[in-house]
Amino acid sequence: MTDTDADAAKPNLESMLPDLKTELGAECNGVIDEHLLMFLQWKPSVSRAAQRFRDMRKWKHENPGMFDDTLRITKDPEIERILAGEFIVSPPGLKTKAGGPVIIGRFRNNDMTDGRTADGVCRSMFYFMDRLLHRPETLQHGITVVHDLRGFDRSKNARLEIAKRLFRGFIGQFPLKINAIYICHAPAVFIGFFKIVSMIMPGKIKSRVTFINDFSELDTVHGVLDPSNLLPEMGGTLEWSVQDWVNEQKLAEESGDWKSLTTLS
Repeated sequence: MTDTDADAAKPNLESMLPDLKTELGAECNGVIDEHLLMFLQWKPSVSRAAQRFRDMRKWKHENPGMFDDTLRITKDPEIERILAGEFIVSPPGLKTKAGGPVIIGRFRNNDMTDGRTADGVCRSMFYFMDRLLHRPETLQHGITVVHDLRGFDRSKNARLEIAKRLFRGFIGQFPLKINAIYICHAPAVFIGFFKIVSMIMPGKIKSRVTFINDFSELDTVHGVLDPSNLLPEMGGTLEWSVQDWVNEQKLAEESGDWKSLTTLS
């Protein structure tokens, strides 16, 4: 099949939008088309998209204060403080060979002894993912996660409650496609922690987790991305500023064009 044939075979999501609105009825009153289309891009099926939309709204209502209009850097300095520490980043210039965004996780930068709470970390993660979902390439290609586990300290960097809350939120609620999760340089202490976490991890996600010994394997073994495009501390050449990203989010929040899935009522 040629690229032209493949494009022609793709469903016209805009044409499915009226049916999705009919299926949801009053549930989608006030919801912008851009957000409804996210659910169709996640799964081009009216029934599946509608169910994911309902599941997300239900999760929001059952977890007050976790994903609402207080989830703004300009409203919550703790979100800025945690994200500025770069325990999770997705530089716009870093993409897979297919064109999808890459998330880099560095648990060593998540210092749970500095006053942050599980709620604060989770809220910061939900903010981060909300921003990522508003990038067109995320909806088109899904995400790829690369965890750099060098320097991981279980007592300092991880809490089981964080994993539980994130799984309950992201998995089955967000219109998000997770293609693969690569875990690199995992110390023995992380292997033990992962065995515990994997017990609460959905089987579909667990099957997409791969442990690798070196970032070069992302290309030589898995062919997913060129390691030279990673951050300098990972052996790559990509330069980026998390503070610039934070400032961009602040300006966007204060503009009249701010869009967020937190507005789903």
